[in-house]
Amino acid sequence: MGSREDILSRIAKVKPIGNELSSDVSFISISENLLENFALAAQNNGSQVTLIEDSTEVLAYINKNIAPDKRVIYNIREWQEKNEEITDQEINDPHTLEDVEVAVIEGSIGVAENAAVWITESQMKYRALPFITQHLMVILKADKIVPLLHDAYKILTVEEGFSCFISGPSKTADIEQSLVIGAHGARSHHLFIITQNNAT
Repeated sequence: MGSREDILSRIAKVKPIGNELSSDVSFISISENLLENFALAAQNNGSQVTLIEDSTEVLAYINKNIAPDKRVIYNIREWQEKNEEITDQEINDPHTLEDVEVAVIEGSIGVAENAAVWITESQMKYRALPFITQHLMVILKADKIVPLLHDAYKILTVEEGFSCFISGPSKTADIEQSLVIGAHGARSHHLFIITQNNAT
């Protein structure tokens, strides 16, 4: 027996007995007002939060605040007339999205503890879109907010392709501890939260 095998054999003899993982990894949240806590966490992350009753308020905001010559991509199911750019042609090269000023997408689940929003590839349409755009706007229903990431993992749907949590605008302070916004993603992150329970 060589020295390698001897070492491995000795390690195997003293290996502790494994323990079964608990089937319930729930954590008790002390959050009483999920929407309030989510909004506070989002603002601490550098996001802007706007409470709305209907998603059409997002269109009104864009029409008021974004210049008409700027490229805006919507991927919202009920805005079919606004989806022409991403339904009439398939974009295979993400470089063609480099001039996108605003991307508007839906989120599936919001997490109150850190304002992370679960977004699937079908909601992004193009996986590069939330990161290559200058400004990211996410529409989320208030009743889709859960207390903790553990709660989100229990109910999220993993689709084929790419899905991720997004929380706040892109930022880094790696270089000389100087905070840079938009270093490797959107420069701003605006959450529009639909508060109506019957919103579709």
